[in-house]
Amino acid sequence: MHIHSVARAKASPTELEEMAGCVCSSLRRTTRVVTQLYDRALRPHRLRATQLPILVATTRAGPVPLAALAETLGMDRTTLLRNARPLVRRKLVEVAAEAGSRRVELRATETGRALLARLLPAWRAAQARLLEALEGVDWSGTLATMTGAARKPRS
Repeated sequence: MHIHSVARAKASPTELEEMAGCVCSSLRRTTRVVTQLYDRALRPHRLRATQLPILVATTRAGPVPLAALAETLGMDRTTLLRNARPLVRRKLVEVAAEAGSRRVELRATETGRALLARLLPAWRAAQARLLEALEGVDWSGTLATMTGAARKPRS
């Protein structure tokens, strides 16, 4: 690399200011703060915000194939398994072979369903706090727009 190339490799203050408003960075920062709020609410139940969607989805859908659950939750199988392991250890979720197949599926146990019922008031309080902070924002519309934008085919 030439010295001239290195000198030009520096971003200008205007370019850095533009990059400071990065959608990805802003959403990740916001997500960390929101996750911490839900983690605090769920801590008395020994559950993390990253585990709650797995428990909810396996309760709603019944036995669900691992690959389908990963896709539904927007995560890769490795991340799903990492987040599901503590749920399996606590016997909140079971891992089993799908009937007549070698594919793996997850399902909530009775203990897991009971935990969801017990933590519902704590979850509702966290949800209400965030929705109050978002007063005036059409959250459902915003979520639908962002989800749609993330799924648009690349050209």
